[in-house]
Amino acid sequence: MTTDEFQIRRGTREDADTVARLWMMNAREHATYDEIYTPTPNAEHMMRRFLRELASSRETCFFVATAGDKVIGFLTGELRGSTPAFVPRTWATVEDVFVHPDWRSRGVGRALVRRCFEWARSTGADGMALQVAAANKRARNFYARLGFREVSVYEALDLYPPRSSERDRTRTPPSGP
Repeated sequence: MTTDEFQIRRGTREDADTVARLWMMNAREHATYDEIYTPTPNAEHMMRRFLRELASSRETCFFVATAGDKVIGFLTGELRGSTPAFVPRTWATVEDVFVHPDWRSRGVGRALVRRCFEWARSTGADGMALQVAAANKRARNFYARLGFREVSVYEALDLYPPRSSERDRTRTPPSGP
C-alpha cells in the first residue's frame, strides 16, 4: 500500500534494528499503562533477533510503514489455531502495532492493519484477533472503529510484588484473592 505520505511493505531482516528501537518506544509507552509491560534490560536485542526470524517465516506477518527511507511504524503477527474444544478456526493474531507518535492520526495504523487483513485473507485465516492494554483507550477506540469487538478480557494477578531490581530475590507472596 502506498500513499503520498507513506508506504506499507513487508518487513525485512534489515528492518530489525530500526523496528526493535520502535518496539522499545512501544514497550516504554505500555509500561505507563501497567508495569506488567516493563521490558527486560536485553529486550531490544531479543526483539532484533525475533524480528529477523519473523521476516523469514511464512506463518507470520511483519509489515513496516515507511516515509521516504524512515520506518515510522510496524505490525507483527502470526497464524494461530483456536482452542481444540471450540469450532476450528485459524486466526491471524496481531502481536504488535506501533506508529511513531509524530505519525499518529494520519492513517498509518489503519494502513498497517489493512495490510495485515489482506495477508490474513490470503492465508485463508478465518479472522483476526489481538490483545490491547486495558488502559490504552486510544488503541481500544481505534480497533473498535476498524470493526474489532471485545470478546474476552485478559486478567492478571501478581503472585509476588514487583522486584525493585533483578538482584532483589526476596519477595513475599500476597495473601491471595
